Amino acid sequence: MAEFNSYANPKVETKRFKIYADVGTGEAPEWELQGRGVESWTVEENSDVEKVTDVLGFVDMERGTAQPTQSGLAIKLRKGSKFGEMLFDAWYKHDTSRLDAVKMLQKFEFADGESEDTCLARLEEDVMIAINNFTGEAGGYLGFEVDIHYANKTTLGTMPKTDGETITFTPESAA
Repeated sequence: MAEFNSYANPKVETKRFKIYADVGTGEAPEWELQGRGVESWTVEENSDVEKVTDVLGFVDMERGTAQPTQSGLAIKLRKGSKFGEMLFDAWYKHDTSRLDAVKMLQKFEFADGESEDTCLARLEEDVMIAINNFTGEAGGYLGFEVDIHYANKTTLGTMPKTDGETITFTPESAA
């Protein structure tokens, strides 16, 4: 069971759930922290639950595979954001293939890992990013509204609680 640490004092701040996108073009991931300019986000689990009531009034339920999605993320374009550049290139060129199998890291700083100074994390692979809108407003900024669709290809692990010069994910060892 996860143990919450001092970051959950008394409630967990949103900034303690961090998401990194692999913005690299080579074999080794290049992680970029996401969320700058994003005012809120939600991960919907989209669980598929089938309910059948029999003739006696009893309800049988079966759970299908969850289809987690982060929807309606408003990503503002910022100089220096490789993720923003990826989105713009895909939209501009009408070629979203680079957005079809992205790696994402989810870092839960408020939940302690197995060793000191680490926290729980998940590596999500084959993530599909769907561009919904290219947005702008009078006197405002340009950006994209996107949905992030997770493929349930998940590796559990840990990360250091504090980010260093490099972002490190350590997968759980197979027992």
